[in-house]
Amino acid sequence: MQVIDRSIKVLARQYPETFIKLVLGKDTGWEYQTLENPEINIPEKRLDFVYEIEQNDNKYLLHLEFQLRHEKEVPARIFKYSAYLTESYRLPVIPVVIYLEKRNYRRLPDAYIVEVNKKVVSSFTYQVIKLWEYEQDIAGGKLKELAPLLVLLKDNRDVALLEYTRKLILEEKDIKRRADSLSVAISVAERYFDREILFNIFREEFKMLLKESSFVQEWYNEGLQKGLRDGMEKGLAEGLEKGLEKGLAKGRIEALRDSILDVLEERFGVLRSGIGKKLEEIDDSAALKSLFKMSLKVNSLEEFEKILGQV
Repeated sequence: MQVIDRSIKVLARQYPETFIKLVLGKDTGWEYQTLENPEINIPEKRLDFVYEIEQNDNKYLLHLEFQLRHEKEVPARIFKYSAYLTESYRLPVIPVVIYLEKRNYRRLPDAYIVEVNKKVVSSFTYQVIKLWEYEQDIAGGKLKELAPLLVLLKDNRDVALLEYTRKLILEEKDIKRRADSLSVAISVAERYFDREILFNIFREEFKMLLKESSFVQEWYNEGLQKGLRDGMEKGLAEGLEKGLEKGLAKGRIEALRDSILDVLEERFGVLRSGIGKKLEEIDDSAALKSLFKMSLKVNSLEEFEKILGQV
């Protein structure tokens, strides 16, 4: 999820108008600014993204939380975040959860509810957006800034979808936005496609990505593209391939973690957050492959947690 999380934040930072339009409908004269790393007293997690928006002298905070999959703790978390934001900024909060990857949910909760003896005594609601319901608007150009996420929204993912995604992104006139969007598209697509396929489709853009993409530059600064630096003496193209290979290898490990969570969720229902946190501590692909096999065989979630605790 870390790669997806970083990717979606790049788009939210680059295209605030698009996300405001997604949540609030047609543009009706909203002014906005992004709150970078909003300060609230929540030690365990940063908020995903917050805009301060204004219309007719009325100010609000638009709080976006991005979820690859639903987690049991989401309603309570949104309730808590909204309370902290309201207290910290003294502004009304519009809370929104955006689900990214298409799944067959029977129902996604849109409220944090407290019940006593089966009677609702308190209810806090928030907006839920299933991004795959906007797939036609994205592919058709109305929300084309979200094109890098198209691969998350489709049941059938093929090379033609990647090529169409690339085509939409290349229509962006701003070179830095275009570079960041291409970087996001590659990062997201790595969950579903082999590295060689991605290299073949986006090969022409690799040089631009290194020079213009703030996303790729972050990888570089964090050491994820050590292979790129080592390869510079042998030529830019070779270096780019090595550097991107390291970044994509990291993505494959995250894809293994996500696959384990997918299997467990399908077999046993909504998962406790501790399982995901424990998996994030494991960087060995062989260990993750073994855990994936066990996720298919265990008879209960408790049995898997016991095995996980021994890794």
